[in-house]
Amino acid sequence: MTKVFLVDDEIAIRENLRNSFPWEAKGYQLIGEAPDGEMALPMLRDLNADILLTDIRMPFMDGIRLCEEVQRTMPWVERIILSGYDDFTYARKAISLGVKEYLLKPVTAEELEAALNRVRSQIEEKRRERENLTALRERLTSGNQFLRDKLLMTLFTDEGNPEDDDALLNQMRSLGINLSANCYAVIDISFDAEGEERLSCRNALYSLAEMSGGGVFVCSAPKGARALVLGDNPGDTEERAYSFANSAMHLPELTEKKRLLISVGDTVSDYHEIRQSMKRARHARHLQGPETNKERKIIGVDEKTNPQQLLSETELSPLYERLQYASSGSVESILTEYSEKMEPSLALGYLRVAALLAAQHIIQDAGGNARNELSEKQIEEALRAEGNEGFSLLAELLKKAIAYRDQNCAGYGDSTISRARSYLSENYANPNLMLQDAANEVHLSQSHFSTVFSQETGLTFTQYLTALRIGKAKELLEATEMRSSQIALEVGYNDSHYFSYLFKKNTGLTPGEYRKNSRNK
Repeated sequence: MTKVFLVDDEIAIRENLRNSFPWEAKGYQLIGEAPDGEMALPMLRDLNADILLTDIRMPFMDGIRLCEEVQRTMPWVERIILSGYDDFTYARKAISLGVKEYLLKPVTAEELEAALNRVRSQIEEKRRERENLTALRERLTSGNQFLRDKLLMTLFTDEGNPEDDDALLNQMRSLGINLSANCYAVIDISFDAEGEERLSCRNALYSLAEMSGGGVFVCSAPKGARALVLGDNPGDTEERAYSFANSAMHLPELTEKKRLLISVGDTVSDYHEIRQSMKRARHARHLQGPETNKERKIIGVDEKTNPQQLLSETELSPLYERLQYASSGSVESILTEYSEKMEPSLALGYLRVAALLAAQHIIQDAGGNARNELSEKQIEEALRAEGNEGFSLLAELLKKAIAYRDQNCAGYGDSTISRARSYLSENYANPNLMLQDAANEVHLSQSHFSTVFSQETGLTFTQYLTALRIGKAKELLEATEMRSSQIALEVGYNDSHYFSYLFKKNTGLTPGEYRKNSRNK
């Protein structure tokens, strides 16, 4: 299905578009929404949208600025503008940014469907053009394209000297290509394809690079392809590099490849240091070893391989998340905070189940067997005891699990993603929490963080945060009498209708139905 992301600061308009248009029946998937461009931008990267449907006038970052940023870093995302203002200035600016459709509010379902269909047709046409191997051969053997490819390949050879590099820069300029920039990064792309299939994959990468408007250039490589990314500063260059890498992973021609390794080299500030970035990117790929021959992965030069068990969206528990990275000394305070909002008559009973599951998960994640590390007697006592004694025994059970983790996992909790998950477990109730907040916490660019996070957890940032919030909402529905609107606020949603929509989408039940079912068990 074609994936659509919706941005509008008016809740009523988002709700109307979300609920009145038959998305899936028409072959579309509404993958997310946001009230302004600032919140939308990292989510667009995270969810790999095909079409952006955005209002123009919004606070913080308006639709025009959002389209500018998408054009700069994700030009492969098609854009449709929604506006309540029949203003030619906006329309002219939108057209200059490559916006394909401009719709005036209020938008009918028929108008929206027609616009979406036109944009989808354009997306499909671009793919057909890439798949036309006859045209591709003509394109690749034409003078300029062939020469461009060969010149870039020369730039990526192991040896070179400044004089030759300067001459290459002038040759590329004579072909209408300006490689002058403040910063550079090289992307090494390796995939398992031969013959015409390899040609098709490279063509898709060429087309993706062409959409960048001179920000990315691709050439052939022995095991696939290489890309040169140009940027204004280190942060901008890294954003572009990881945005390109993520989009390459989702190209239709490459999605079926069992092995697709994309490694991103260092960002360098001197044109003559491009080979250094290339060598680091290639070295990062080689370090993965033969076991990655059937993996699809994006690798950064500074990333360590620390494989974790991939998570399911249904397995996240806020208590487990909090305790997974906690020290023994913080167990009591976490348990107290966890149970504060629960009904007193239900709190201890629910806490027993959640704490026992958390202890089992912590031991399993550290490579152990909970049955071997937690005695049946200790478990039974913790499950039977009441009041403060029961609370204390649960805390001791968890401390034992944490001690096992610390003993068997040196440096556990220090990795980038462990720190990010700990940050999310402490801040998920903040309705303004965004991907860039977590990225800033661990000192990575947004695209870099999004890539590493999804690969190590098996979930995108947005999926993870949603699952974390829905998990907490389930607990509050089971253990309290709070209204659904109150629970929405407690887990980070200002819009209770959107919360109910997400809850049903993830569980198959409305919050009320879930509470009723849990009480009848």
